[in-house]
Amino acid sequence: TKQNLKSGETAVHGDQWPMFLYAGYVYDPEDPWTGLLRSEILIFGFKHVFMSPSSVDREPKATRSGNAYLHGMKSVTKASLAYIATQARVRFSLSSSSVFSRTDTVTDSENFYHSILDLLEDPDESQEVVDLMTWWTRRIFPNSSSSQRCISKNSALSKIREKRAILQERSATGTT
Repeated sequence: TKQNLKSGETAVHGDQWPMFLYAGYVYDPEDPWTGLLRSEILIFGFKHVFMSPSSVDREPKATRSGNAYLHGMKSVTKASLAYIATQARVRFSLSSSSVFSRTDTVTDSENFYHSILDLLEDPDESQEVVDLMTWWTRRIFPNSSSSQRCISKNSALSKIREKRAILQERSATGTT
C-alpha cells in the first residue's frame, strides 16, 4: 500500500482527512467535530510558518519578526488554518512531494485544502467554527484583542452591542 501511494497508483482523496488533524490523533465518528483541527502538529506548523521556526520551542529565540507580524495578523484565519492543515498533510503524507501543488494527484492537496475551507466557511457550521477560531487565536495570539472574551458590562463596547441586539430584535419582530 505504501509503495502504491508513493508511486501514485493509489490516490488519497482530498476529503479523506488524516488522524493528525485531530487532538490526540483521535477521530470520533459519532461527533467528527470533536478535536478537529486542534492537534499539536497543526499548532507547531502554524507557529513555525506564521510566527517563526523557533516559536515552536518553549522559549522562542527569534531575532526577526515573523510572517504574522509582518502581515498584520492578529487572529488565525480560516484560510491560514486550511493552509497549515494542507501543508501538514503534504509533509506527513506518504507523498514524496514536500510542497503544495495543484497537480498533486497522490494526496489531492487542492481538494483537501478546499474541503477544509468549505467546512470552515459553511454557515451551518458557524458555531463550531467560531469556537474553533477562538480556540486557535487564543493559542497563537494570546495577547490579541480578538482572543479576549470578557467585555466589561459598563463599557462603551458593551453598550453598543446591547443597543445593536435591541435594534436587531425589533427589526426581526417588526416593531420600532
